[in-house]
Amino acid sequence: MKPAPLLALNHKRHAMAGFTLVEMVMVLVLIGIFGMVSAPKMVGVGPATLDSQARAFASDLRRTQLLASVRGISLCVQASGTHYSIEPCNQPAVPIIDPATGQAFVGDFKNGVQFTNAAITPPLAFNSAGQPNHATRYVVGANASTSTLYVDVAALTGYVSTAVGTP
Repeated sequence: MKPAPLLALNHKRHAMAGFTLVEMVMVLVLIGIFGMVSAPKMVGVGPATLDSQARAFASDLRRTQLLASVRGISLCVQASGTHYSIEPCNQPAVPIIDPATGQAFVGDFKNGVQFTNAAITPPLAFNSAGQPNHATRYVVGANASTSTLYVDVAALTGYVSTAVGTP
């Protein structure tokens, strides 16, 4: 009769292996909740993405203004679609080197963000004193989003600001 307790112990070990149905259901519910929360952020362009890219462009405009005054040259901003570049006004199509990266001073919007206004003519230019040649409004939007952001450059001072716009 000694083999019986060994058989009972083996049966207990087999019953404890694996997950119960309740545990499996709880894991699936948690995965479903996580998917519902994170899926919209991965699919569409959220306001945070649009805002951060418009602010990065505004920051690049401020750096362009500073570079123009420090180097004593006029710098032009070429912007269309999803791309913008900074180049010397007297040498078009020759991008200026960004001192922070050592690369050409260019930028690209990502995730469907783009300039939604027509091309700015004449292009925005900062003279050697850092003053813009005219007031400019860049309209930054996304294909799937209804929100729009404005990046404004004031005429005389060159003050760069961002504002939420209506489409």
